[in-house]
Amino acid sequence: MVVASKLVAPPRKDPCGYVEGVKEAIQQWKIGCIIPIHEEGFCLAESKDPEILQKLYAPPWEVLIRLHSKWEYAKMARGIGLGVPEFHLCSSMDDVRRLDPLKEWAVKPVFGRANTNVHHLRPGKGIPTISINEDCQYIAQEWIYGNRYCSYSIFDRGILRVHSAYPVLETIDGSSCVYFEACHHARIREYVELLAAHLYPLHGQIGLDFVETTESLVTIDCNPRATSGIHLWSGTPYLARVLTGRLKEDVITPPHTSQGREVRREVIPGMLMWEHKHVTLERYLKHVWRLVSARDIIWNWSDLMPSLASPFLLTYLYTLCRWRKLTLPDLFQWDLIWEPQKESLEKIKMLEKTMD
Repeated sequence: MVVASKLVAPPRKDPCGYVEGVKEAIQQWKIGCIIPIHEEGFCLAESKDPEILQKLYAPPWEVLIRLHSKWEYAKMARGIGLGVPEFHLCSSMDDVRRLDPLKEWAVKPVFGRANTNVHHLRPGKGIPTISINEDCQYIAQEWIYGNRYCSYSIFDRGILRVHSAYPVLETIDGSSCVYFEACHHARIREYVELLAAHLYPLHGQIGLDFVETTESLVTIDCNPRATSGIHLWSGTPYLARVLTGRLKEDVITPPHTSQGREVRREVIPGMLMWEHKHVTLERYLKHVWRLVSARDIIWNWSDLMPSLASPFLLTYLYTLCRWRKLTLPDLFQWDLIWEPQKESLEKIKMLEKTMD
């Protein structure tokens, strides 16, 4: 239950002001644990402030960079024998033009997220002009077709405490999930544990995006933060107990229904705005079934106000979209996105030299 809140500076525009706001909240409410929900965790970890670092449920800044950088993550994963698509670093358009023209490629920012600025290059098609330079590098990943999955896990100083996996079935933009159906996938869990073992003692939340083919299981992205998989525990106290050290079970997975089925959750506004290009009747009926059979992450009979306020909030968000000339998915994360500035880029370049 939320008992108090505090207005702080947006970390994207004023990271120092945001850090100071968090420190004030720590002192005001005697906060014992800081749990990042998005990339504001990068600002907190980069601050190197002892008062924040000792309470921050996240890895050190250097580990965050290694996982968040698509280039460094791909090199690391390949180096320890984990599956990743073929990849190349692009520091200019000349690097893009040198890619194998007979293959499909996903060209995206090294420090990007979701579908933002992702370019799908196809054989025989023209190459778009992309704003690439030494300070804004891109990575080219071979485009892999297969079944898509996501994982969400929490590690407590190297020990896996929370784990889930779910297929990508319904999205708002081809990437951002709005429907969550837990599944058991042993290979995904093994992949997550092998990655964490290499980073021991990993501490914090981590989400991976997978593509599975008949021959391989590869990751196409890594998010060292909270991801949508957290919704699989919506309406339960288990994650809060893990994060505060009050749950002693070895590893918790998403709860099951009273009938023993895997839990299903949805974001109803997102399900109503689902991506439905070239939809068939069968696909439409499947979407409708998921919409009416899953439980909304917000709806709660004992607290109706958040659900009743959702239409008004959505109207306000669309107004902000027009003001800022952003799409709705981009707006949701706009103020929390971490984009390395000149000083951070210099530290990253020095860090990359130590990794090579």
